[in-house]
This record gives sequence, structure tokens and C-alpha cells, in this order.
Amino acid sequence: MLNLLKHNANSRKIIKEGYSLLLVSHVNELRQESLEYLDGFVVDTDSVLHAREILMHIRTQDNIQTSLLPIFINSVYKLPQEIVIHSDGLIELTQLGSYMQRVVTITKRIQKVTAPKLVAHDTLIQFKTLAYSYTRNVDIQPKPSRKSYIGYEFPFISLFYKDTEVVPLLQNLEKAKQLNYLSFRLEDYVHLCKGCSGNYLNFRECCPKCDSIDIKAHDMVHHFVCAHVAPEKDFKVEDGLECPKCDKHLRHIGIDYDKPSTIYSCNTCSHEFQNARMNALCLDCGTENELDELLEKAVGSYMITQKGEQLLFESKKNYISGNVTSIDKGSLSLNLFKIILNQEVQRIKSTNGHSIFAKIEFQNDELQLLNVDVKKALIKEIGDIIKSYLREADILSAERFNKYYLMLPETKENQLERLENIQYNLSKLLSDNLADTEQIIKIVTHKIQPTDAIQQYFA
Repeated sequence: MLNLLKHNANSRKIIKEGYSLLLVSHVNELRQESLEYLDGFVVDTDSVLHAREILMHIRTQDNIQTSLLPIFINSVYKLPQEIVIHSDGLIELTQLGSYMQRVVTITKRIQKVTAPKLVAHDTLIQFKTLAYSYTRNVDIQPKPSRKSYIGYEFPFISLFYKDTEVVPLLQNLEKAKQLNYLSFRLEDYVHLCKGCSGNYLNFRECCPKCDSIDIKAHDMVHHFVCAHVAPEKDFKVEDGLECPKCDKHLRHIGIDYDKPSTIYSCNTCSHEFQNARMNALCLDCGTENELDELLEKAVGSYMITQKGEQLLFESKKNYISGNVTSIDKGSLSLNLFKIILNQEVQRIKSTNGHSIFAKIEFQNDELQLLNVDVKKALIKEIGDIIKSYLREADILSAERFNKYYLMLPETKENQLERLENIQYNLSKLLSDNLADTEQIIKIVTHKIQPTDAIQQYFA
């Protein structure tokens, strides 16, 4: 018997065989629940937007166990494939008992997964993807999707990347493969625009001289009697074909003449040529690509390996597969930074000490256009500059390539010369490298008070 318990107007739970599934029709319902106490979810809406928001909210939870919980879709609603692939399938609420074994299997496997500590964002996505493959015992198999930039969407992991970030997604899967955490089975090659990495391409023949697409193909005619060879248009007369060299009438192909090849003529520059050039126009960004300029990427299915499973069960590790943590780089992940900052507030409350919180931020449209790898390198370079002026006890964290946080223990408001040095040198570095435009570096400081809530620092 199905028990539907209504705790309030916006919360619905299904209790079956001791397991609790939450019916969700809008993402706001999730924000009113303690998700870690649930065993799964049922998406109960016919809205593609709401369904995707629900999936995103659950799968991107910081708590790995919560992010891996089973998500089903009410079979009453006919949601498109690009939504269904990120779920654990359709479910009929009237026959819930037949689905409970899958819930039990997934939740038991989730309990075996040990959450990693202090890892970079891409590494955490990689770990979660391994855990998803393990807990479901399934391949991460690409599904055709016209809405995807590469024509394929991957279950689970695609939720963590924007539509334009398909190359970083593939690179992350490739890293896991190289580390032998995932095995790979090739299914297709995709060819992507050099400008935006999209595959919405229009392949066109064009003139090799002026690149015009206004070209026309003409059959070449070979007259057997006099051996004259010319485009068919030179032979055409009102009542058929006539050789322009010997004036004989050509009646039967294969007897009087044949057509050995084709020649092109350009209606723009009048150039004649044997072989047209093939270009690919990107319909997303308008970039014209020669064929050898297209990015070729392998697409296939990924399955967790034994080494990948062992990784999921390891505990008390500060890194995954040799990926150096932010601590090793001399700065902290944002989550750890917040924990230490909260401890500093408590310390000041008991000691009446003096510490400063600082936020360093700048805005530049030119830097926003950089790709992910370049932004990562920029974070490291800027971080190195900032750290060169810090004291040994100072703590640094980077949220983005253009936003950094500092905690300066035992520092008073009249002891901030190092921030002035950081501001001057960062401004000079960026201004000298960005088309001679003066770059403004904004630094906001706040004396840490014993009554502070750390959320106010990051608002």
C-alpha cells in the first residue's frame, strides 16, 4: 500500500518499505527539505525547465551521498530524452514496489563511497562521475542530442557543464581515462568549430581562389573523332551538342563522345578549377573553418574500472590521483577557507584579537573571453603574486580568476601595507598586458568581529 504523507502544502513524501522518496514538482520544494534524510526523489512535473532545475539542484549538492541519490521521473509526464538520461528512469507510482530493489541497491552502494576532501572543482566532478557509474553499475554512455554543442550529451556529468563547455567536459573524462579510472569504448568522432567548439556546421564547396560559394559544376566532353576536350557548355547548340573544333554534331554518348570528368567555374571571379575547396561554416558563431582546422574529438562510452572503484573507497585523502590540492599550491579551497574563517571569528570572540578579511576583485571583458585552461593558469599566476606579499600566517583562496579572498590574522587596520603592494603590482601586471588599458584592482577590507556571520563576507 502506498503511503503519501503531506507535511505541508509544498512537501510530499512517499514511504515504502522503510525508504522515503520525495515527490518534487519545483526546485523550491527541495530547499524546504533536509535532503540528507531522504532516500530518493521523483520528479513530478511536465515542465522541462523545472525538471532540469530539480536535477541540477540535487546532482550539484556538496554532499556527495545526497548528490548520488536515485532520481526517478513520474511516467505520467512525457519529458524529453535530454532530461530522462540524467535520471534513473521512469517510475509508475501505482507499482512502486517493483522499483524498490533498485532504490535499495543504489543507496547501499552510495554508503560505500567515501567523499574526497580538498579537491579542485573539476576533480570533484570526476569523482562524482565515477561514483555515479559505480552506484548504478552502468556505462556513462553518450546520447544523441540536437541541443548539445557536440551533438551528444552524457548522463550525469553534462549537468555540471554549460552548453559551451563541452571541450572541458571531454577533457575531464579523458583525464579519468588516462589515470585508468575509466575505460573507454569508441562510438563516434565529432568535428567541432575552431571558434566555439560547436558542431552545427554547414559544409560548402567554394572557389579556391576567392572563397566564393557561387560556383557551378560543368561536365567535360571528350569528342572521339578529333580528340577535343572542353566543358559541355562549349559544345551546346540549340538542337544538341556540336564540336567547336571540327563542327561535327555529337549524337550518342559512348559512340561520339564521353564525359571523362567535371570542371568548376566561379561566378564571382570567373576562375575555372578541377577541384573545389570544402569549407565548414559554423552556424553558431559564423566562423569559416577549413576542414583541417576542425577540432576532432572522440566520443564514446565510459565505464568505471577496478582502480576507479578503489579510489571511491579510499578515505582521509587530500587529493585524487596525484592532483595537487589547493593547500599544496599555497592557498585553500573556498570551502576550507570558510571553515577556517569561521574558526577565526570564534578565536577573536574568545581572545579579542585583531584580524582582517579582504576581498580582491577586478573586472575585465577581455579576460572573460579566455578559455578555461588559460583562466586556471591566470589564477595560479595572480595567486603567486598575491602570496609573494603575504605573511606566513596569511591565508588565500580563489573563487574565480578575478576574485580572491584573504584572511590576515593578527593584523590591525593600520597594518595593511601588503595589500597596497598587491593592489599596485596586480594593476601594473594586468594593465601592461591588456592593450595598455589601466586595470582597476578593487580591494575591500573588513575587520573581523566576534559577532560576524561568515555569510556576510561572501554576499
